[in-house]
Amino acid sequence: MPSSSTCGWPAIGIAAAFTFVAAMLPREAEAVTLKEIQARGKLVVATEAAYKPFEFVEQGKIVGYDKDILDLIVAAWGVQLEQLDLPFAGLLTGLTEKKYDFVCTALLMNPQRAEKYAFTMPIAQSRVLLIKRKGDTKVKTVDDLTGVVVGTAAPPGGQTAAFMIHNDSLKAANKAAKNVVFFQGSIDTTLALFNRQVDAAVNSTLTWRPETGSYPKDTFELVGEVSSTFWIGWVTRLEDLELRDAINVEIRKLRDSGKLAELQKKWFGFAMEIPDTGYLPPGGK
Repeated sequence: MPSSSTCGWPAIGIAAAFTFVAAMLPREAEAVTLKEIQARGKLVVATEAAYKPFEFVEQGKIVGYDKDILDLIVAAWGVQLEQLDLPFAGLLTGLTEKKYDFVCTALLMNPQRAEKYAFTMPIAQSRVLLIKRKGDTKVKTVDDLTGVVVGTAAPPGGQTAAFMIHNDSLKAANKAAKNVVFFQGSIDTTLALFNRQVDAAVNSTLTWRPETGSYPKDTFELVGEVSSTFWIGWVTRLEDLELRDAINVEIRKLRDSGKLAELQKKWFGFAMEIPDTGYLPPGGK
């Protein structure tokens, strides 16, 4: 009795071929969970350690407000921590490519990010502002930047996005900045302001004093705020909502115990109200 075949291929050969092809097809993304992280015994996160006091390098180690929170979460989970210090420009792309479990760096929540990533509950709130060299009369107000060169961190930073929206609103009245110059991060932007490469620099209500504290007293002053309040959090991939929720459990514990307020006072000098709901931008999960 002849064996069953199609186009000369034995049945077993067809099955093997389909198995091979199926293995080569893209598989649906597998979610990373706390259970899986605990099974492997190690959490891998990415940070840009250049945003004082949230995260920065001191004596060769990453320190700051975010790092203190992260260390407490890692201890609660009972795992080891591998924290990568990477340039901000590729931070979120690396998350999408599953190079690490989540991003632990201060991210302003905005609709563009919320569509692509899952934000944790807030760890802080802030507003975007402009600073200048003290006594520089060229920069008078945030509502008139005519002839002013503004420095800011390279996109896609949240502070930069907020400033660009503000600057675009000034164009109709011909009061927008003369030029916007991008730098690696806000620390480099502040240095550029000090060195007179720019006339004003974008910063935030939570970071401008810590970042300018190493300069001589009265070197800089506030011009004004250019945004409403932003919530700040970390992000996971959208498919990793279970992991995001596990992070939220720990942040909520720290908030309810008073430990989060203690860390805020340590790094910012004051405590902030952190909500359970209502913080996600439109489209956020």
